[in-house]
Amino acid sequence: MLFAIVAVPFFSGMLMFLPFSKPVRLWFVLGAAFAHLVFCGCFWRSMPCSEFNEFLTLDPLGLIVLSIISGVFCLIAVYAIGYYVHEQRSNRTFCACLLFLLASMTLVTLCNHLGLLWVALASTTLFAAPLISFHRCPESLEATWKYLLVCSVGVALALMGTFFLAFAGHEVQTLFLSDIINGKILLSGRWLKLAVIFMSVGYGCKMGLAPMHSWKPAAYGQATGMVAALMSSVVTLCSFLAFCRIGQICAKSGLSDFYSSLLFIMGGLSLVIAPVLILGEGGLKRVLAYSSVENMGILVLGLGFGGLGVFAALFHMVNNALSKAVMFLTAGSIAQKYGSTRVSHVRGVVHAYPVTGVFLLIGLFAGTGMFPFATFHSELMVINAAIISRHYGLAALFVASLSLMFIGMTRIIFEMSQGPATAPVLAKQENFWMNVAIALPVLALVILGLWMPAPLEIMLRKAAGLLTPGVV
Repeated sequence: MLFAIVAVPFFSGMLMFLPFSKPVRLWFVLGAAFAHLVFCGCFWRSMPCSEFNEFLTLDPLGLIVLSIISGVFCLIAVYAIGYYVHEQRSNRTFCACLLFLLASMTLVTLCNHLGLLWVALASTTLFAAPLISFHRCPESLEATWKYLLVCSVGVALALMGTFFLAFAGHEVQTLFLSDIINGKILLSGRWLKLAVIFMSVGYGCKMGLAPMHSWKPAAYGQATGMVAALMSSVVTLCSFLAFCRIGQICAKSGLSDFYSSLLFIMGGLSLVIAPVLILGEGGLKRVLAYSSVENMGILVLGLGFGGLGVFAALFHMVNNALSKAVMFLTAGSIAQKYGSTRVSHVRGVVHAYPVTGVFLLIGLFAGTGMFPFATFHSELMVINAAIISRHYGLAALFVASLSLMFIGMTRIIFEMSQGPATAPVLAKQENFWMNVAIALPVLALVILGLWMPAPLEIMLRKAAGLLTPGVV
């Protein structure tokens, strides 16, 4: 079962190079996405056994991330059907890289070996890069190279951290996470601290934490809306999963306080830098990129607070993926209609395209944590965790960062949604498939904001218990 859920998107990606028409490839991607989602549903009913000598293992934490990946990818597949109605470019490479990226992200969630985890995370960089340069213009190529350069440096640092982790073990044969957690491998404190630093900085580059965030505004600004949605919603979560795995090791080795201090530094910098830089931006997707930087900071801060903070971070991980899907898919819809997402080029979206305009405003409120959306509850839980753990300064910084982010995003989005309507460039009408792909996560955010299903709460508590046993 575990091999199959990786193999389905991988071999489907290989089939994309056959001489199919563009519509056939898109429907094939949707079929592979749906099959992937069915596998995830089966795993919620019964957790599968380990495979390949325990190299592949699924635990509650991996299952939550895997489910987010599968759900968001299905939304992207639906959205792509409507997007390509007005797109003349070939989708062969695009569809193949989408499916290869899904396979590599799936592998990340199943890795029980830290070396294999590094390989899977590195492969996400390779498969995501061609998606950024979809438009083949100088700006998109520059953004692609910036993404590759920064993330490659991060991957190299993470590899050094993995080597240091191997040095930290006494008579280590393999770096199975389960062996470390179960106490079968004894780790040296000094080498382990060095490994934690290198791995945190390395995976922080891929996650887009400040000050390693420079690739995000460029990459998200030049990528299509659905690619930016995919990267901000789930590709970054793969790196966050690596942070959680490091947290499991530190909790077992008695280095939780040391690891929390690193998380507070990176998370605090993300909360400071992102709202400041957003105030001078004039492009919607670049603004949303800085919002993503801030939310990555929220995730690692929650992880650092421990206890309730871990549960809050995991819940916010779900909510942030849904809200970023809404925001970036809406931005992609605007970009296709107007040929730009800059404020100077787009006005009166609510009047010209009422459905897209409403989604734009909903994305603002959901992304900034307004009631009744689920982001309101998860962000409030993180603040509560900061107060309970007596990190009052970080709690105050969190509130100030959210306020500045709301001001910056409101300025941009209100200017785009109001005023005299700007003439569209390509799409003259709303597209059913694109609107459906945006409406589904909106509905999920409202439902989670008013009621949390019992299976999700149980799984979140089990996942949080892997990092903080007292949570369950």
